[in-house]
Amino acid sequence: MDEATIDLRNIIKVLKKRRRLILSIFAGFSLVALIISFLLPPTYEAETTLRIKQSKGLSDSLLSDLAVINPMNTKQLMSTYAEIIKSRTVIQEVIDKTQSEKQEIPEYKDFIKTITTKPVKDTEILDVSVQASTPEEAQNVANVLVDTFLKRLTTLVRSEQGAVRQFIGERLADSKQELETAEAALEQYKREQMIVDADAESKALVDRMATIDKLSADNKVALAAAEAKLASANQQLGEEKDGFIADNAVIQQYKSKLADLEIQRVGLMQNYTDQHPKLQEVNAAIAEAHSRLNAEIARVVSADAPSVNPVHQGLLQTKLEAEAETSVYSAQRNAIDAILGDNEKQLADIPAKQHGLVKAMRDANVAQEIYIMLAKRHEEARISEVMEPTDVQIVDAAIMPEKPVKPRKMLNTLVGAVLGLFLGTGLAFVLEHMNKTIRTAEDVQQYLDLPILGSIPDFAEKQERKKQGLFMRINNRFSRNKQHHT
Repeated sequence: MDEATIDLRNIIKVLKKRRRLILSIFAGFSLVALIISFLLPPTYEAETTLRIKQSKGLSDSLLSDLAVINPMNTKQLMSTYAEIIKSRTVIQEVIDKTQSEKQEIPEYKDFIKTITTKPVKDTEILDVSVQASTPEEAQNVANVLVDTFLKRLTTLVRSEQGAVRQFIGERLADSKQELETAEAALEQYKREQMIVDADAESKALVDRMATIDKLSADNKVALAAAEAKLASANQQLGEEKDGFIADNAVIQQYKSKLADLEIQRVGLMQNYTDQHPKLQEVNAAIAEAHSRLNAEIARVVSADAPSVNPVHQGLLQTKLEAEAETSVYSAQRNAIDAILGDNEKQLADIPAKQHGLVKAMRDANVAQEIYIMLAKRHEEARISEVMEPTDVQIVDAAIMPEKPVKPRKMLNTLVGAVLGLFLGTGLAFVLEHMNKTIRTAEDVQQYLDLPILGSIPDFAEKQERKKQGLFMRINNRFSRNKQHHT
């Protein structure tokens, strides 16, 4: 306790002794920080707020019957949009629109440093802030940035929907020709065989087969779409290997479950309508399995294949989802082919004339169902292509900031003061440590470890002071006498 008290006293003693030095450095640093804060140009910040709604997964495309929402991680989705906001295509267009009148146009790498994106935790809100030298410029750049981002997003969405529309359009043209050919063949067969219509048994068989034929047509379109998505994702990702993700046990389990459910659904559709409880139950189970599969894919991609580029993660997730869809639709295709084989056997048991008529009617019905389906979806794709994307909404547009955010004069001055205080205190202790002069009896005991008998004044110094005083008195007296005689 005594040693601690002595150390504390020594510290206080040093601080008192060097207080002028400490206060000088403290005041100097504070003053310099304050002056620099006033000399620095002001920086204004404008902020705009966006709402990022969760997008739907690939299974909810125009080519799918079941609308399954993809529970893509909201954070990953916001990161993807944040990367698009800061992409070179968007930023360069903003620079061209807002910085063209300046003498020195900023480069992309410098301009992007003025833009900050920050997701609000546990919400669908993304804050986008822009810093500039004037409040007008900050507001203008922020609003132009968001508008340019939305236009870029629209372009990307329309490009994707355009590919879907083009695919369906090509298939629609072929389907129309197939329908005309099938209808002409049916009418020709009726004329040649002099048959007006099929009997009741044949009609019942045609109705049962029509359901499976329609499902077969839907399956072909969906399988082709899934394969097209997979090819597109593979092309953008290049030769990257992702087997460690595709072989994930949980993902394989959900894919197998989905395949079994699709096979079960195909079997039920032969005997029940879409409104039947059994079929509705299977459809609900398929939707849930799709949702869980996509959620597991999103989780595995984020955990096992981390990337600084969220767009890359999104492509990888798209690839895995397309692979899952391809696997499921292939299993469904096998089940449909098996049922079609059974239908062909039943068709062979009816009389020859009715057999030919049923076959012609079946071909015409299938062609008509496919054409109607493709025409409907082609129109939906065309509408989606020209529509603006609705998963990004502007909540608050940027307004003109009233006060600059930089420089923060009080904070800078406080930092300078604290830095000066620490530096001054440290310098005081360094100087005190370097000073080895013995000035007191305590110093003798501390440094020399010798006993103190007493202290002797410095008589030489006192005599010198006396001599200086005597000389001054004689000099003053001589000066007065000289003035008197004069």
